[in-house]
Amino acid sequence: MRAPEWQRSFCGLLATLSLFLCPAVLAQSRDQTPVWRYTVRPGDTLIGIGEHLLVNPRQWPAVQQGNQVEDPHRLVPGTVLRIPSTMLRRAPAAATIATRSGPVRWRPAGDSEWQDAASGQVLPAGSIVETLTDGSALLRLADGSTILLSPGSRLVLDALGVYAGGLMVDSRLRLQAGQSEVRVNPTRAPNRNLQIHTPSAQVVVRGTNFRVGVDSDMTREETLSGVVGVNSGRGSVRVAPGRGTIVRTGEMPLPPVRLLPAPAVAGLPERFEHLPLRFPLPRLAGAQAWLGEIASDATFDRLLLSRSGSGSSLSFADLPNGDYVLRLRAIDARGLQGLDALHRFSVFARPFPPVLNRPGDGATIRGARPTFMWTEVLGSSRYRVQVATQADFATPLHDAGSEQGTWQAPADLPLGSLHWRAASIDARGEQGPWSAAAAFSHAPGLVEVDVGRAAVELRSESLRLNLPPPPEGLVYEAILSATADMGSPLGEAQSEDGALELPRPDAGTWYLGVRLVDRRENMPGPLAVRKLEVPPSQLWLLLLLLPLLAL
Repeated sequence: MRAPEWQRSFCGLLATLSLFLCPAVLAQSRDQTPVWRYTVRPGDTLIGIGEHLLVNPRQWPAVQQGNQVEDPHRLVPGTVLRIPSTMLRRAPAAATIATRSGPVRWRPAGDSEWQDAASGQVLPAGSIVETLTDGSALLRLADGSTILLSPGSRLVLDALGVYAGGLMVDSRLRLQAGQSEVRVNPTRAPNRNLQIHTPSAQVVVRGTNFRVGVDSDMTREETLSGVVGVNSGRGSVRVAPGRGTIVRTGEMPLPPVRLLPAPAVAGLPERFEHLPLRFPLPRLAGAQAWLGEIASDATFDRLLLSRSGSGSSLSFADLPNGDYVLRLRAIDARGLQGLDALHRFSVFARPFPPVLNRPGDGATIRGARPTFMWTEVLGSSRYRVQVATQADFATPLHDAGSEQGTWQAPADLPLGSLHWRAASIDARGEQGPWSAAAAFSHAPGLVEVDVGRAAVELRSESLRLNLPPPPEGLVYEAILSATADMGSPLGEAQSEDGALELPRPDAGTWYLGVRLVDRRENMPGPLAVRKLEVPPSQLWLLLLLLPLLAL
């Protein structure tokens, strides 16, 4: 049904007035992005659209003029109308910190005081978010888009708006430093616009997944899915999936190049029982450096650790026990980061294993029931010890517990090669990983030296004792004392070949003690004591005869 004549005349008057309004409004639409694309529904009229959606309902003639609509009362369903966002009713939006890890801070617009950020923190437009060393944050925008900020990043939320009752969302951000991974409009809803500005470029996207990094005067962009437009003011490029570009201040974006492929990670460790975590890096042609990121699951909504390096491995200092995912990518000579490879692994390192002290790795023990010693671990309430003849500990000789850093074998150990290890147990009764095993040998005990058959030579300045060479790994130890208990010795000596030399004692009764010592374990054998009668020196006899010779 046609509209009444007076209404049509009034509409014509407004259309005439719009000839004066439209140049300014449309000029603004060309300079100001974004433009809302509204799909006409059955029953829509420009007057109704103006009443429900426009800031000034009387500006509907500008929409008519800008879209060359002949009859504002007869809109064809499915027609797309372009309406500048400046004409739409706008409500302020906000970003939310969905997750955070490590030190993250923020401050509102115009405020100089930083505040600690927490998960769930609402950030109004104008806010600045900063991730410090080992800090990361996942920001969620009004349209569901997410921005994952890596450590050392700073992001300014310049403009966040919802238009036409939520039918359009506009977000404009500024990445001043660091790196971000952006997942735009995951629901693929129409009229969702996101712009990211950096010191040297502008990135415009709708529904895609990409990375943006800022380093000094350079912006790096890598497209993972969709197509990203990158503009520097001197020119623009469209970056397809699997490609990246670099923009330096005042220059055109470089032509997009193919990103390095995802590395092969099948051979990386899947379980860590000791810290730090070390991942050997695979070989990949064109890789100049590497970036590794760790999260608790493959969504990477919460980044726990991030490390880069150019050596043969990437190291991460610490993680609690649990299951994790490593995201690894190579970096080419331009600084562009390649495609990701995911590797799942687990950490089982707590409570930390003790450090084994005695017997040490490669040691030889002589006692049949030795005392095992280790360094106690803070936070451990007790320990578990195993001794076995085989390195796999499949059938241990002993599997015992101890509340201290020592344990003594309750029965004689067999002779030969043996292995031992220990583990910590916390207050909840949970055992941590085993220590690195130590291999040792149990050799026959130290026998008493047959010192009675040793040749003793009394020289003018020394007392020399000659014994056969000791068994391998042992040395002789000799002690010369005036008392049978070997207290306050006159001298001591050690020998690896059996020749022992001590100071010559004065005339009288002396006691000579000799024993074998295992130097590696500092374990002495039984002391054999021999009584010596030292005669007066012939020099003294000569001094006594001198007066007689003078007569």
